[in-house]
Amino acid sequence: MSDVVSFLKVAQERGVVDEPTRKRLETLHGELAASTGAGASGVFAELSQPSYADDADIPGASEAPRFIRGFHDILITIGIVIALGGLWALAGAIAVIPAIIVLAEWFVKRQRLALPAFTLTAMLVASVGAFMESVMSGSGSLTGALLFLAQVAALALFYWRYRVPVALAALIWAGFSLVFFLILAALGGDAKPGSLFNTHPRLIGLIGLALTFGMFAVALRFDTADRMRVTRRSDVAFWLHLTTAPLLLYSAFAVLFGSDGFWWSDKPSAAEAMAAIGIVTLMVLIGIIIDRRAFVTSGLISLGAALAIITREIGVDISSITAFAFLAVGVIVLLLGSGWQQLRAMFVEAMPEAIRSRVPPVQR
Repeated sequence: MSDVVSFLKVAQERGVVDEPTRKRLETLHGELAASTGAGASGVFAELSQPSYADDADIPGASEAPRFIRGFHDILITIGIVIALGGLWALAGAIAVIPAIIVLAEWFVKRQRLALPAFTLTAMLVASVGAFMESVMSGSGSLTGALLFLAQVAALALFYWRYRVPVALAALIWAGFSLVFFLILAALGGDAKPGSLFNTHPRLIGLIGLALTFGMFAVALRFDTADRMRVTRRSDVAFWLHLTTAPLLLYSAFAVLFGSDGFWWSDKPSAAEAMAAIGIVTLMVLIGIIIDRRAFVTSGLISLGAALAIITREIGVDISSITAFAFLAVGVIVLLLGSGWQQLRAMFVEAMPEAIRSRVPPVQR
């Protein structure tokens, strides 16, 4: 049913059908799909409904990439992880790389299994990184650039052959990381990134922020090309946003506070905590407008730390400030999650048409 629902949403978006007609067609399709179980009654009647029927009614259910089609995918993935883990322990990362290619030919190229494809992509990134670290000496900026150059090459070939969305997202991330380390190398030779950050924290943070905005723009390009989130472009955008959101947040912290991004480790003031809450709030608003919850989850640690600092600074008598911060963050997340579409309706409908036409439509 999920494919039919996606088709009907696209039809509504293009003006072929109106919203009431779309909903009636969805209801009719659900009734026809469940007609084989019409004899069921009472508490067992719902068991005759398609197991995936409710997914279409969950706001934002299309945000996550499609992973699992059955326990077969999980079983294969478990076998891949165990086998490659054992091979890595016996022969090292270099032996894992050709094994990944062999497994990908069967499980990705031929069987098109999504979860094994994701797992093999992650193992490729890890094994290429580990191999490059084992053959290179030093930990400077040039070393980092060479490592990400190898990642770019490996992921480009992997995506060219297997067309895995997460591989394309990882390729884009590795490409921006390569540019970042090349800039660091141009600034400080082969100095360690940590030493450059200690001497020029805001400059390095600004470079990281600019590159992350570039990656965010690429993610938005994939999003705007698939507003209804029915193609693999949406999957690529999902992974890019998942990476971009925390990088944006902590790069902004680095520029604002002149630290490594983990601003709460340097005995910050209540004013700094309020500034952090402001940045997190801005990230949440961006996430609401573009309908990406990664922009909420990326700021949870900072939000909790800021609330704990403010509570401590104003002298509130609470036995456990940490427990209070956990409670407050949990309540905020629950409120955001349960009222997500209502918040989207409020903010998106206040946006200019140029923005509304590029973000996912509000689900009511």
